[in-house]
Amino acid sequence: MRIISIIFISLMLSACTSMVNVDYDRNTDFSSYKTFSVDAKPVRISADTRVNSSFMQQRVVTELNATLAKNGFQNTYQNADFSVKYFLDIRREIGTQDSGVVSIGFGSSSRHSAIGLGFNIPIGETTSIDYLVLTIDVVSTTTNQLLWRGSLGYSLYEGASPETYTKLINELVEEILQKFPPK
Repeated sequence: MRIISIIFISLMLSACTSMVNVDYDRNTDFSSYKTFSVDAKPVRISADTRVNSSFMQQRVVTELNATLAKNGFQNTYQNADFSVKYFLDIRREIGTQDSGVVSIGFGSSSRHSAIGLGFNIPIGETTSIDYLVLTIDVVSTTTNQLLWRGSLGYSLYEGASPETYTKLINELVEEILQKFPPK
């Protein structure tokens, strides 16, 4: 049953992917950056209790360290070339879905036939989707200037487990950092 749940969650998360938003200083030679440090505390965090916890912060820091190391950068606490900062936010999108329909029908009974026109009044159904948005900043440790920023959000749902949050953070970090350094 657990495997089925993980597969279902994976499919749901993969269906909710969106484009990574990236911006960076075009005058920066990113090939000279080899070492990094990650700030343990976020720059900013949502007041929403789903993300405002030390558990979520630790997930982000752990995955930032692992993904950057996997991408060939060296983690160091002193004299790092760049510092990685992040923030977590919850963005709520509210939309409506109209349910209006117009239909035409034809019917007959013995020798009589009729054409009918039917419609319903669009009432519209309101939906609310919460997105966990992770923004990662790469900052020069010598100038303290922002060099690169990547941001991405995935939809959240009620009743998520710690495993779901870990998987969500891991996927967000990995997908954002696929765009760093810029090519």
